[in-house]
Amino acid sequence: MTGATSQQTAGLAVRRRGRRRIKSGGPKAYLYLAPTLVVLGVFVYFPIVESFRLSLNRVAPFGSAEIFVGFEHYARLLQSSEFWNNVMVSVWFMVGTVPVGIGLAVGIALLLSYPVRRLSWAHRTLIFVPVVISSAVAGVLFRWLYNPVVGHINTWLGAFGVDGPDWLTSQNWALLAVTVTIVWRQLGFNVIIALAGLQAIDETYYEAAKVDGAGTWARIWYITLPLLSPTLLFLFVVNVIFSLQAFGEIDILTMGGPGQATENLVYSVFVDGFVGTRFRGLASAQAFLLAIIIIGFSVFQFRAFRKRVHYR
Repeated sequence: MTGATSQQTAGLAVRRRGRRRIKSGGPKAYLYLAPTLVVLGVFVYFPIVESFRLSLNRVAPFGSAEIFVGFEHYARLLQSSEFWNNVMVSVWFMVGTVPVGIGLAVGIALLLSYPVRRLSWAHRTLIFVPVVISSAVAGVLFRWLYNPVVGHINTWLGAFGVDGPDWLTSQNWALLAVTVTIVWRQLGFNVIIALAGLQAIDETYYEAAKVDGAGTWARIWYITLPLLSPTLLFLFVVNVIFSLQAFGEIDILTMGGPGQATENLVYSVFVDGFVGTRFRGLASAQAFLLAIIIIGFSVFQFRAFRKRVHYR
């Protein structure tokens, strides 16, 4: 008993000394954090506060005069058909890019993990290339591919006797064209993340399944996908955020047109805030509504998939 008591006393003394060291090292810790805090304050927190302040004011288009209007901009947006059209375009972007992009990524990652293991390093490099390409370069590349006269896509379709449409000026095809571009550019990132998740799965699961006579599809369905669920959740959250914030490809390919067929919320914020007659208060209000939508989708995904994610 005496030995146990002395050990407890010694442990308490060590913890107290540790607490005193932490307290005495507080100012030094903030000194080390100061550069990061300054950068975050100047480039993150201050713009957020300033943007919210602008959303509550009517700002003169060609001056600095401001009139406080409260939540008038928010009410105006929620009653605007153009705003809801932009919301629907953003949602269609998300629906078109997220499931297709993640499905393709998982399929390619499976191929890289098994049938083409010997050449996987070369394939990984080729697939990851679009990630390091800027959205402007990707937009210019696909603008050339979609050209109705000299573009390769319509040339390939013509080889099968199909007359390709004018992809970027047709309201029926422009949204699909931009969606394909975004899926292609995000594909490399998705494949690398999915491949990392696949390689983290213990091979003993597959060996046990083979002993029990499970085929390839059964192993993928009952082992790979359940154990890959944390990675899939991460990819869904990241891709939803990315799709709702798509801008560069839209600006290069269609500039939100034809009409408003490809004008999502981010591009609407850009047009209202920086193009022509500037409505900075209205643009700031749209930016905050977009942030609320992104947060809402993220929370929904975490709650909807929480019980379906299997952590090893």
